[in-house]
Amino acid sequence: MNNGFSLWAISIVFVDLLIAVGAICALRYLQGLLAGVDTTTELATRDNYAFGISVAGGTLALALVLAGAVSGEASEGILNEAWNVIIYAIIGIVLLKVGTIINDQVIFHHFSLKQQVHEKNIAAGIVQAANLIALGLIINTAAHWVESDSWPSILSVIMVFFVAQVVLLAVTRLRGRIYEKRHNGKVLQQALENGNSALAIRYFGHLMSAAFGVKAASGLVAYHSLSFVGLIFNWLFVALAITAVISGLAVLARHAVLHNIDVVQEVDEQQNIGVASIEATLFIAVGLIVSSLLG
Repeated sequence: MNNGFSLWAISIVFVDLLIAVGAICALRYLQGLLAGVDTTTELATRDNYAFGISVAGGTLALALVLAGAVSGEASEGILNEAWNVIIYAIIGIVLLKVGTIINDQVIFHHFSLKQQVHEKNIAAGIVQAANLIALGLIINTAAHWVESDSWPSILSVIMVFFVAQVVLLAVTRLRGRIYEKRHNGKVLQQALENGNSALAIRYFGHLMSAAFGVKAASGLVAYHSLSFVGLIFNWLFVALAITAVISGLAVLARHAVLHNIDVVQEVDEQQNIGVASIEATLFIAVGLIVSSLLG
């Protein structure tokens, strides 16, 4: 067939797509089950936009996980291919759930994101979606890094996931310190709990730039299954360094693009989501470019 396609290749693509689409379709109900709510009620009856944003973030995150699972060389048999994709889908969903727990109880420990999403807090929904998308990108990166479906490779993906939490935690704590310094000790998490969506959008950009920093590190640290523990910590060090570089470059870009605009006043005080969106996009853009150059 044209472009080198054969009946075998088409069968593999069909199986991968079937599993991936099925997993994405099931995610809506799974997120409702994990949150202890009825998704139809939250989305249509209560018009809970925060929950909708969270579900949208989870869907994109799972798509990133599955994209990592179906990439690379196909397995020798259709059943093996299906089994590998299903395993990655299950592991991905479990890791995303674990990530939300860590995000809710460790990274954002001053208030419950889950409860705030249930109470229709848009800012909390954006933060939760940001965390899910960042985790999805990190899992996707790890899956491409190991380039294998073996159990040691899956273990490496899991380890990368947990080590990456350190990067996300570091970024969140740094943003919290900066906010406290700018506002005489006021707490960033309190502002988000109070519903400052502009701050949440800006945080989304910072978190995604950190995820791209983790992705960029994969291009500088070569995978080796026999010494992956050392490699994981090398990745952590490199990821933190690259994330710092991305942040510095993004700040320079912000000063140029938002010249003569008091970003702190506009975002922190006036809750200007337009300015926050520009700043978030600048951080994402710089992270994307750096990760493309290095990753």
